[in-house]
This record gives sequence, C-alpha cells and structure tokens, in this order.
Amino acid sequence: MADFVYKEYSEEEDRIYNEAIAKIREAIKNGLNFNEACSIINVDNELKKFIVDDALKIMIAEMHYANGMSLKQVADALKIPIRAVDIANMEMLEDVGITAAEIYRKSNPGSPMGNA
Repeated sequence: MADFVYKEYSEEEDRIYNEAIAKIREAIKNGLNFNEACSIINVDNELKKFIVDDALKIMIAEMHYANGMSLKQVADALKIPIRAVDIANMEMLEDVGITAAEIYRKSNPGSPMGNA
C-alpha cells in the first residue's frame, strides 16, 4: 500500500475544502459524473488533489457503507473505473486502521503494540 500524506488545513484551506466538497456533491446530485464534478472546482492543484481524494472517499462511505451499494455500483454511478473505487476504499480501510492504532496508543499508554 502506498504511503499516505495527511493534510493539515489552515483556516482558509478548511473553508475552501468544505466549499469544494459541497460543490462536488451538488454537481453529482445534479447529474455530473465524478470527474466532471471535480473539474468544476477551481483551487490550488495541491489542495485539489486532497479534495478529490476525500470527495471520492466520502462518496464511497455514503454509497457503499451507509447505503449498501456494491463497490461496482458505486463505480458505475460515479462513472469511474472500479479500480479507482477499489484503491480509494483500500486507502480508507488503511486510514481507519492507522487511526484506531493511534487512539489505542493514546488510550492505553505503555500497552504492547504488535504488528499483527
């Protein structure tokens, strides 16, 4: 699995991020596919990469985990390759594992932490 970069947003970047995510969601709701929806946001390229990655993960979380659609159905609905959905889903699962481990370490200082 690739190394992930976690973005810490400034207050201004946070505002831009939230507005961009809302625009992408609205565009998809209005019939654009995922890539078309992402193309309408006009932000710094570095920030846009994080926004697009997060937007896809949000859509997967809502459509697959919350609403029970298969990953194939998510890919079809967003009109993107299943491979892109699979990669984003695996990144999400890895993110959850990393977060869970961090919470465990903070909640249980001094406890052993394995690599299983």
